[in-house]
Amino acid sequence: LMPVFLITLLSSTFDGMLNVNYSLKEYDVGYTVSEDSYILPMLETMKTVGAKSKLKLIPYAKEVGLEKLNDQSLDLYIEFGTREYVIYQTEETKAATMILKSIMSSCIQRGSIQEAAYHVEDITANPIPESKNYYGIVEIVYFMWCGILSISAVINSERKGQIRSRMKMSPTSAFSLYLGKFIPCVIVLCIQMGLAMIISFFSLGIDWGEKLILSLGILFLQAMAVSAFSIMLYHVFQNTAAAIVSCFVIVFGWGLFGGSFQTYMFTTTSDKMAAVSPIYYLNRTLVEYSTKGSSEYALPCVLILIALIVIGSTISVLLCKFGKGERV
Repeated sequence: LMPVFLITLLSSTFDGMLNVNYSLKEYDVGYTVSEDSYILPMLETMKTVGAKSKLKLIPYAKEVGLEKLNDQSLDLYIEFGTREYVIYQTEETKAATMILKSIMSSCIQRGSIQEAAYHVEDITANPIPESKNYYGIVEIVYFMWCGILSISAVINSERKGQIRSRMKMSPTSAFSLYLGKFIPCVIVLCIQMGLAMIISFFSLGIDWGEKLILSLGILFLQAMAVSAFSIMLYHVFQNTAAAIVSCFVIVFGWGLFGGSFQTYMFTTTSDKMAAVSPIYYLNRTLVEYSTKGSSEYALPCVLILIALIVIGSTISVLLCKFGKGERV
């Protein structure tokens, strides 16, 4: 029930920001300049004039700038070449294009430079999800990463039943012992995830989009990654409290930079930190599946989850095999 409560709280808090199509008082314009561009002598002047006209020019590499334009965290993107420039816009920011073209003409006339060739390209921006759908997805992702609490119950029940001691008397490999913990943990997380999705669907009407099967597949991979990661922490620390605390600290950092609290579209945190957060790739993939039916982040998301499964499982098996995991 905790994910459902948090979904309700956060979706109502950020409803105005995500569900209202409003115009910014100041337009953020990304740009890139070639080394031999005609605009270099007047770039600072253009920034000054732009600031007075509510246009804030920010340098971005083209790939990053266009991605931010798609996400609507930038309003325009301009690429200055040797003797020409290209303006990338969305349907919602054509007014900013008119202002920018006016500033360009003014600066070129002041600099007594011949008018440069230009053209404007329209870009279809990524749709902004409804707040309830956004948080309905990302909070289930976040709380699955907190599944170490449920996993601890599985491991503790194994200890109480002395299952490990009994299995050690049989010719069982370290990998088999690991699977004896891993599979029940994955099943428990999948059941909890399914219940949370069903409750949030009927109580809040959360829409996962048309690619529900793909989303469920990624969530299943996440359940495996969470299980492998959590069991690894138990083997490393050999202490339930230490494993849980360390997991919560790590997951909170991933969620903070990955869009679990602030939306990743309007975040004030570092993009570089988001790039190292597995939760960021999960959130981007699942939210974009729900809004537009596809995501460029799906492949890196799957690769990251598989890497976590392989690394976590390998470390756990090795620690179990060489004795450090005796009590786990």
